[in-house]
Amino acid sequence: MDNTQLFLNSLSFRYPTEPVTCYFSTKDDEEKKTDMLKSITLVPEEVKALSLFVGIGGELKLYTTYEKQCKDFTPVAVDFNNPDNEDYVKRYYNQRLKRLLSKHENLMFTQSGITRDLQVWEFNQSAPVQMLKYLGRDVKLWTLDRFTLKVRFNAANGSPYLLIASDRPASILGLPLNKLDGDVTDPFTDQSKNLTASMVNKVMIRKRHSDGKPYDRHIVSLQTLHEKNIPYVASDTLPVLNREMKHVLGIDSPTGGRDWSSKYVKYLEKITYFKEKYLTNDPDIKKIFVDLSQNFTPVADSQLGQMDATKRMLRFGNQFKNDRPQDGINAGPARKCPYIEVRLIAIYHEDDKDYAAKLLGYFRNGNYQDQDEAKRKRLERYIGTTVGYAHQSLHICFKDSQNPLPEIQNAMMQQAYNSLDSNIRYVGIYLSPIHKYASGIIASECYYKIKELFLKRGIMTQCIDARNMIAAINREKDCRYKNFIYTLQNMGIAICAKTGGSPWLLDETTRKELVIGIGAFKTAGEQFIGAAFSFDNTGVLCDYDYFRTSQFRELVGKIRLNIIHFTSINNKPERLIIHYYKKLSMRKEATQILEMLASLNLDIPVYVVSINKTESEDLVLFDSQSTYSDRNGTHQSLMPMSGTWANLGRVREGYRYLLCNNTRYGDDRFRVTDGFPFPVKLTICCFGGNGTDIDTATVELLIGQVYQFSRIYWRSVRQQGLPVTIKYPEMIAEIMPHFDNPTVYPEKGCLWFL
Repeated sequence: MDNTQLFLNSLSFRYPTEPVTCYFSTKDDEEKKTDMLKSITLVPEEVKALSLFVGIGGELKLYTTYEKQCKDFTPVAVDFNNPDNEDYVKRYYNQRLKRLLSKHENLMFTQSGITRDLQVWEFNQSAPVQMLKYLGRDVKLWTLDRFTLKVRFNAANGSPYLLIASDRPASILGLPLNKLDGDVTDPFTDQSKNLTASMVNKVMIRKRHSDGKPYDRHIVSLQTLHEKNIPYVASDTLPVLNREMKHVLGIDSPTGGRDWSSKYVKYLEKITYFKEKYLTNDPDIKKIFVDLSQNFTPVADSQLGQMDATKRMLRFGNQFKNDRPQDGINAGPARKCPYIEVRLIAIYHEDDKDYAAKLLGYFRNGNYQDQDEAKRKRLERYIGTTVGYAHQSLHICFKDSQNPLPEIQNAMMQQAYNSLDSNIRYVGIYLSPIHKYASGIIASECYYKIKELFLKRGIMTQCIDARNMIAAINREKDCRYKNFIYTLQNMGIAICAKTGGSPWLLDETTRKELVIGIGAFKTAGEQFIGAAFSFDNTGVLCDYDYFRTSQFRELVGKIRLNIIHFTSINNKPERLIIHYYKKLSMRKEATQILEMLASLNLDIPVYVVSINKTESEDLVLFDSQSTYSDRNGTHQSLMPMSGTWANLGRVREGYRYLLCNNTRYGDDRFRVTDGFPFPVKLTICCFGGNGTDIDTATVELLIGQVYQFSRIYWRSVRQQGLPVTIKYPEMIAEIMPHFDNPTVYPEKGCLWFL
């Protein structure tokens, strides 16, 4: 590795100086070993000029063999340096990569995401084969490392690159599809705890070779095998474990202590291994990728920026300021719960009565740890108001652990719930006996329906997994250090926000700014979007709603109402800022927004910051000089300083950036318990107003806003990589489709969905 401090997980190369001959046809080859180009953006400019492309009407059907000559296919010299050919060039390199890597019999391939990037799977030789007990038999479990390879163009330095990403490992169960339910002979036995084929998403199919060669392995979607009528042998097809299957097998909860080492270091080790074993030392690869770099791509100083330290400062109760929530929450909330008293209602299974009483006692008395009276961490400290127990008639004990909903509904029909004191804010503490990954429809719906029941009465609820809680309390009974106290703290700050308070705020001079956050969540195959609205730069939400993805016009109507409301209180906005969970469609979605602004006679710029729903695990920024210290000495971290951002140049969707959003404010202050989050990928575009150019000051403001809004996440004291303008709407979009009444939520200032 060179001495450059900051680098990306990519290898630069250059395109051929001369055009590359590729082959095209409007008809597929007999062997069907071609690639179909379904989108006009995939068709090279040189092909568009040919007669074979003229006259193709309706659905585009154009086939290519890339560099391989094929009968009746037309050769065309394609200029790889033409930016208009970028999409085809990506496909070309993906196909060549797959063919060249296929000579390694230990590798398997699949496609990653809608961009159809190449994902390579390899059995992890260093990970021991696990043995599981399932239906009375021993079953093997193999771990596979996964890598995604992407070819992209770096607009910042004007060269293409090959990105090497380390994806999260996968597990394959050594039990074929036709044996998932064991050897059941009685059709009337209870099979609710068995694995079924309907749970399976991806599988590894194995084709036997008659000449004695090893298996030919492929990773494919089980549904695709059936939809495309692809033959496979169930006895030679092994399932890739997913979350639901892990729950059935009882391996969905981590075992052993938490690993506090840097995930940047592990990530770099894996991609360096793959780079050196399969790419940079392979002469065939180097023929295709001209001048392929041996080292990962350094980032020039001109591409880097650093957030000012003041942007991370938070304000707590009693005007206490700190940049870490964990250090500030004991000072009390920045804005107290507006009710003079909060009373707790226990909702619990009959077997958990003692633990329900303990939990309410922990909240009210702060007696989980044996501490002096003054040091006890009561719920009162985190919400800023008196906490007591609700009247005994309001507590609900149920018997059915699989479907407690009918009993809870019946209990809430009693007189006690018809005469609640309006001067008191009630909070239901629900000890759920149902695991969060429950597969049954009734079980999985219980959480949402119970939340809705209480919201109809104006009661916020705080849910906790009863089994996990009991295990944690029992595990720490005789321990000196007790980690469950942090779970209580996290629930405390969430309750503060649910009851109308603000655990902490940004330490900023208030600036009137209309910011809209739009997030999404897919439920039962249908995607919903949530929207949250903020009227200033402190990040306090003033309104929220949810829609189906097909209801974008209704969402625009909601934005219109909020602009009118904002203008009635303040001057008209100078700009509109939208934090969006995906790329905004300029043809459809942007047009509707501009039409709405025109109806209000507002000719203002609209800035859209597209923010990936998760931390960027494909493009990662590393700092070779980054270290951290603990009781065992100094260790390599590789995580860049918090607030560092890298300009990745212009892409088709706008200007792309990587923002390092963590708590490494200085090596001497970093805590490994804060974790090692990967950067956040941002894409900024502008339309309307005076055009699409974005000046440096505006870029810094928009990136700074994302950085700050990630610091007011009130579900945990842990630093978050994503801003609440994306996370909160996603939570709303996850919950609301399960409600019978879409307007059930109470006043806007209460973040009931946390």
